[in-house]
Amino acid sequence: MKEKLSGEVKDIFTQSLKWLNLEIRYIKLTAAEKITILMASIFLMLLALLIGMVILILLAWALVDYLQYFMSPPLACLSASGALVLLVLIVVLLRRPLVFNPIARFISKLLIDKE
Repeated sequence: MKEKLSGEVKDIFTQSLKWLNLEIRYIKLTAAEKITILMASIFLMLLALLIGMVILILLAWALVDYLQYFMSPPLACLSASGALVLLVLIVVLLRRPLVFNPIARFISKLLIDKE
């Protein structure tokens, strides 16, 4: 009887160790998946930001060329610069709904499962 109970305790202990190792492996895989998704998203955002900046520079240049038909070149440059400053001011004033909230929503969806 005592040997049977001792064997069952050993089986329970070995099964518990196997379960614990599987849980640790699952946690590692889940963390690796979430870190990969986060890093890929950061990379895509940086790439989109870089491309967006190039597009914005080209659009500002086109705006300056267009405004030169109606005003002097220095005034056209100042007008285009003023439009860009206005755009930056709008982004800074609306940074919470435009920047912080989407990032927070993405990270919370990534880290918190709906199980």
